[in-house]
Amino acid sequence: MKLITTFTLCFMAIATTFAQERPNVIFVMPDDISHNAFSYYKKNGPQTPYIDKLAEESVRLTDFHVSPSCSPTRAALLTGRPSDVVGVWHTINGRNMMRADEITMADIFKANGYATGLFFKWHLGDNYPFRPKDRGFEYVAWIKGGGTGQQPDYWNNTNNHASIWVNDKLVKMEDEDDGIKGAFTNNFFFNRAMEFMDDNIEKKKPFFVYLPLGTAHAPHVKPPDTREGVNAKTGTIENIDKNMGRLMQFLDDRGIADNTILIFTTDNGGGTHLRGGKGSNYDGGTRVPSFVRWKNGGLGGVGKAREVTPLTAHIDWLPTFMDILDLEDIPNRPEKLKIRGKSFKPFLDTDPSNDPVEYKNRAVTINDMWTEFPEKYKKLSVKKDIWQGNTIIHKWRLIRNSADSDWELYDVLVDEKQKIDVIKNPAHKVIVSELKEEYEKWWQLVDERSDEYTRIILGSDKEPKTDLHAMDFHGTVIWDQDAVKKGATGSGFIAVEFEKTGTYNFDLRRWPKEIEKETTLTSAGSGVALPIASARIKIWNGDTVYVDETQKANSKADGVKFTLKNLPKGPAFIQTWFYDVSGKMIGAVYYNYVHLKK
Repeated sequence: MKLITTFTLCFMAIATTFAQERPNVIFVMPDDISHNAFSYYKKNGPQTPYIDKLAEESVRLTDFHVSPSCSPTRAALLTGRPSDVVGVWHTINGRNMMRADEITMADIFKANGYATGLFFKWHLGDNYPFRPKDRGFEYVAWIKGGGTGQQPDYWNNTNNHASIWVNDKLVKMEDEDDGIKGAFTNNFFFNRAMEFMDDNIEKKKPFFVYLPLGTAHAPHVKPPDTREGVNAKTGTIENIDKNMGRLMQFLDDRGIADNTILIFTTDNGGGTHLRGGKGSNYDGGTRVPSFVRWKNGGLGGVGKAREVTPLTAHIDWLPTFMDILDLEDIPNRPEKLKIRGKSFKPFLDTDPSNDPVEYKNRAVTINDMWTEFPEKYKKLSVKKDIWQGNTIIHKWRLIRNSADSDWELYDVLVDEKQKIDVIKNPAHKVIVSELKEEYEKWWQLVDERSDEYTRIILGSDKEPKTDLHAMDFHGTVIWDQDAVKKGATGSGFIAVEFEKTGTYNFDLRRWPKEIEKETTLTSAGSGVALPIASARIKIWNGDTVYVDETQKANSKADGVKFTLKNLPKGPAFIQTWFYDVSGKMIGAVYYNYVHLKK
């Protein structure tokens, strides 16, 4: 019997028992690592026996692509749409906030009766309406910003010493009875995920677990279980592996392994045999491992691993889940929010006769500009397979790094390391023209909303108290707590929307509230003292300035407080400054605490 028949019969059986027997879905995605991080690909690299075992039992997508960095990959994965099209083309400066009208994977799983949980790294906005609980996740255990120690994160968090938000309650990470020595973020978040799963197993409710790890992103610290003689990053990768082993054992122990779709991938390239790394638009920046195991669905299992070679991408997972699990979309999805990925379900079997020509002929544009506004031709990549019958005969990658650089073309099928640029070969004129046209179509989608700002909403009952962070400044870069400690100077505006007309209180601080008993506005705290003498706040929209006020600072206070009356409902921009006694800008308002006065 062909695999597709087995797959279809299994799914029909699942559908008839719906609630209790629908497969669970677990999506695990470590950060900033790729092929060489796993001994499955590099024998003398980090030792990852459990991830290797999963690879050996999985359907492996060998040409799977993500974005070249954190937030863009997450935005594309969760929406099934290109990251730049949903407003995410950077990891900071407010350009990591996925537009509030986007529909997420969690929204769809939740609407189809699944329990939904997010564990560890979100990196798509820390305030309403961008938080994970605003985007379809019912259970949320997370850190703010893009990793431990980044500016919005709880103060002084590291991967082995942290306070973590679990369903809006602050929980101090401790060594737990989980079989791994010491306290470490990976252990903590896997533990919370297993508790969430246990709760829903008891309820007989299918679950979607999204486990995007914040490791092995820098800065690296050694997990307590690190084996002797290896560095912190290797120890962190091997800790991820131990937790994957725990997770797979958990699924076995609970008797749900065979009917759980388990996916393992990473969020961008980094340290591989391929050209480029994180941030690169060559294969080394975007091509990553991707494993899927679901025994009851005919996908993998002991002795049943296979490789799927067609081009697949992060935007394809959502439509693939919808196809495999018969998930209904959110009703009345607007055309402007159309899913752009394609289901690769037909390629997961061994029957080539059902492989759709439409999928074979599609191209995928992946881009990661790291700019304030989108720039045409900035770090673009267009990928496409060329088929002859059921055989892939070319894997083209069109590259351009900027509007001032030349186009490049590589056939990655025969030139995996992209050393031979064949753009000048007249035989490839047609494919070059075709891929350029695909890019122009993609750019048109991006450009339609490229002038929009994603706006944090102030004065909402859904987030009565809002913490505005310097990491979200437009126009300047202050992204980690080391910058706060050093007193880095900078000021940028934050795009907001006032939900209600009224009086708003602003508390402009150098240090976060969690250490207010240890610091004052001008004290050194754990860093450099700043002689802050005054603070300024400006709020405007277009040519209309609502407020532009300056107040003297009390050196013994925690911040400079402003009470601003009659701020109008609607969009606005907020910018803040600290000055010394001479009127020179000093440091930055790293933390600005806002609430509507009632």
